[in-house]
Amino acid sequence: MLLLLLIDEHELITLDNLFHITTGILEDKHERFIEHNNDQRKVWFLHMGDMRANDGLIDFENLAQNESDLINNRLKRGKKKIASKKDTNNDSIDLIPITEKRLIQSTDYLLCVRGVPAGYSMIKSMNELKNHKQFENFYAAATHHFIIFKLRDNYSNMNINYIHLILDSFVKNELLDLYNSKKNRLETKNLNIINQGSVIITGIKEIKDIKVKVFKRLEKQDELVTLHNDIVEATKKIEAKSLLYATSIKR
Repeated sequence: MLLLLLIDEHELITLDNLFHITTGILEDKHERFIEHNNDQRKVWFLHMGDMRANDGLIDFENLAQNESDLINNRLKRGKKKIASKKDTNNDSIDLIPITEKRLIQSTDYLLCVRGVPAGYSMIKSMNELKNHKQFENFYAAATHHFIIFKLRDNYSNMNINYIHLILDSFVKNELLDLYNSKKNRLETKNLNIINQGSVIITGIKEIKDIKVKVFKRLEKQDELVTLHNDIVEATKKIEAKSLLYATSIKR
């Protein structure tokens, strides 16, 4: 029996037990700053369009422009709504303060659940901050476009890179299967899906009880992260050689 326990290095854990899972906030109902050391610090609200598709990083180069465009479009829509109403209510709405627990941490994982699922490890984006001096004091909150995974305290000793690799696998397999299943059901009903992203939305209740297999030993977690990084690096080198070869043929 003891031998069997030693051989079995895995542990099956539900996503809800492994993570504190929440939905992002509604941007227009919250303040755009947070109080920090008797000072107000700007908070950036992250949307689907703020994430780069090729590498999963926050698009820091276009973040400010994206925000400006979004606010301007929202103001235009607001003016149209007011103009279309006979009676307007000018009472201001009290905005909800942003609390620290709503701020994105490097250990967080964002899951975009509108349309085809996509996952984003915040470790990579926070490491990228050093290349963007204009975001030296970066505070961000995820909007309702995302489900947020925060590792629970009783698993805080785990390798966070390994945990995010597990979530990457979950997104590309179980969650994609769930999405395709829902999409097929809608198509079977002959529904006219004009914008799939606005129709097929995955909720927390649908995924929280899904079990993932986690290695118990930290040494094994570290080993798998190293192996993954080595494979990614080797793949990049092969792609670079392939590109160089293709370029040389054209000449």
